[in-house]
Parts: sequence; C-alpha cells; structure tokens
Amino acid sequence: MRKTQYLQRLGQSWYLRVKIPSALQSRIGNTHFRRALGTRDLDEAVRRKWHALAQVRAYFDSLLGITPPSLPPSSVLSSAINCTELPPLSRLQLIAKPPSSTGLDELAKKWAEIAGTTKTVCYQRRQVYTELRAYLGADHIPETVTNAVAATYVDDILSTSRDSASTRRRKLSALGAFWEWMGSRGHVPKGFNPWKGFRLNTNDRKTPQKRPYTVPELVRLFSGFPTYPALREVMALGLFTGARIDELCSLTLGDVRWDRGTAFVQITKAKTSAGVRTLAVVHPIAVEVLRKRWKRRPLPSTQLFPELKGGGYDKRLSWHVGQAFRYHRNKQGLTGATDFHSLRRTFITRLENLGIDQVHIARYVGHSLPTLAFKVYSGGATEATQRATGKAISYARDVENAVQQFLK
Repeated sequence: MRKTQYLQRLGQSWYLRVKIPSALQSRIGNTHFRRALGTRDLDEAVRRKWHALAQVRAYFDSLLGITPPSLPPSSVLSSAINCTELPPLSRLQLIAKPPSSTGLDELAKKWAEIAGTTKTVCYQRRQVYTELRAYLGADHIPETVTNAVAATYVDDILSTSRDSASTRRRKLSALGAFWEWMGSRGHVPKGFNPWKGFRLNTNDRKTPQKRPYTVPELVRLFSGFPTYPALREVMALGLFTGARIDELCSLTLGDVRWDRGTAFVQITKAKTSAGVRTLAVVHPIAVEVLRKRWKRRPLPSTQLFPELKGGGYDKRLSWHVGQAFRYHRNKQGLTGATDFHSLRRTFITRLENLGIDQVHIARYVGHSLPTLAFKVYSGGATEATQRATGKAISYARDVENAVQQFLK
C-alpha cells in the first residue's frame, strides 16, 4: 500500500480524497469527496487520514441506511461535511446483515481453537479478542465492528499500546485473520474486513537488532553464579552446539549415543523439519556436560535435565530456563541486542570464520537448504561430516576458560 493512498496535495496542504459510493454519486453530485487534514507534513497527514477516513465512511453508511454503532462525539460528521443531507437509501446487498446472529464471543472461541492450531497461536488469538472485547464493552454481533470502529480502535488502542512494534502488527494481523475466517463461514460478508489497510507506526520503541556475542561479552555472560537448575549446562551446550534452547531442554537420555568419545545427539523436537538432525558433539567441554548427565539415569526415556518443569501456555521445558537466562544476562549487563538465541548466532558466525562450508554449517544447525538437490534428492549429512563440523568448533582461550569456571 502506497503512503499517499487516500491523500491529495493541493498547494502546500494535504487533503483526504475518498471515492463516493456509486449509489450516492448522483445525489451528492460528485464522484469523490475531499476534506482538509490541516497539515503540510506528509507523515502527519498519513497519521490523521485513517481517523478522517473512518468518519467519512461512517457518514456514507448513514446515508445508505446502515446504522453504525455509537462513536465519540468527535467522530460525528453532521457539521463536518459540506454537502446536502440526503434521504437514506436502501442497504447495499454487499454489506447486508449476515443471516447469522452469533455473537463474537462464541465465534472467537471457535476461531481460536481451529483444528491444527498450536497452543501458542490459540493463546495469542484469545488474547487479541479479549482486548477487543474489553474495548467494545460487551459481546456483539460481528456487524457491530464497522470500518469506523476498527479505525478508532487502531488509533486509540493498538497505536498507543506499550507493546513492541512486532506485537502490535501481530495483533492487527490476527484481527484481520479473524474477520477473514468469519467471512469464509458466512458470519460477515465475504471480502469485508475492517482491519485491512492500516499501517502502524514502527518508528518508536524499536527493539535492537539481535546479533551474536562478542568475545568480551561471552566472558561476561559465562561468569557469576546463576542458581537455576541446569541453566549453566544448557548455556554451555548452546555455545558449543548451536542448538536452540527448546531443542536442548527437551533431550532425553535415549537421544544421546556414544561412539569413540563423540556424543551423537538426536534432535527430534525441532522448530522445522530441517531441524530434525543428529549432532556430533566433539568439544571436550560439551562432551563432559553430556557424559555427566548421561551417567545419572538408566532409562532412555528419562529427561537429560529431569529437574526442568514445563511452563508457559505450551508447558515447554525451556520456558523457565529462558526466564532464568534473561535474568542472568541482565545481571551481567548484557541486555537488548543479545539473548539465548545469540549463542546460536555466535556458533554459526564462529564456524563461518573458521572456514567451514556453508552447507555443512546448515546441516549441523538444522537450517533448510534452498535447492531441489538438497531438499529432495540429498539424504542429508553423514555422521562423519557432522563429526568433522563438530570437531572444528573452538573459541578464544578466554572464553573457554570462562565456560570451564562457570560450570564448576
């Protein structure tokens, strides 16, 4: 969507320019409606146009006989539009009231629990609708939420929330997906979606770009005395294997196999299909961590880190570990641009700097490869290749000394 959509510049000022519905053009005597936005600045005009557009569309709806829900007094257009009052016309079939009178509460529950939806997405959908319902004040039928109501909600709630820019965009996208789902099932007219066309401001509260750790930062990170169970060992494995935090916390004893001093670790709970892989762990520090854990329990089904308990709405074993890691990281003065996943970034960066082939790196860390030869015809990396990649990893002496002291 271009920035100047619905905008027209006359002289030095910006105006809202909206096409009048064809059913009203002969009565109003024009094809487009124009309204001054009171600014010469384009960015400010973009910000103001959505509220003005909602007002104009609400006025058109009233002329077409479509009664919108009550809006704040500032949204009333009776004196803001310079045109003659027209008798209401019959309601357009395209925006006709759907036959279903099911409330949004019931529909949102069905939408959140669609078959195949993960627990995380289900929770996020419930959260998005709960916030919208609090704004609406009660359960309503879907047609209550018009373009004007959606625009006011975006301007007054989403745009001003303390959420990050990505979270605000996700919530707006979720509301749009909810209306698309209702349209596909006949609860709203198909194609009508009041949440489309908005652009949320992302210039404020920018989150830092995530990056790998530097050597001094690694020395600081692997210092101190965190007390959360298994945190130190999971951090060390993250640094020397590049595995994701959930992959590590989900390991069982049966996932670890030994061959001539090398630990072959089967990653089964991965983010993507490419992430299902076998790691060859060769570095002495990581091998020692795995060996100590592997000797403690006899049953293959036992968790490698049995002291970990599930948390969050998905009951992930990594949830509390992630919280403890962030607390430790902040305590060491490393905030914002680095997280646990930065250990993975550091691992990949280190292998690249050591001259390891990019295909071997991708196979080791569980990244998908783009070509058909790798996706369809290749059988994947051999254990010998994985062992060679695992054997190559090493860090500066200061870092390795810090990790050894950290684990004691």
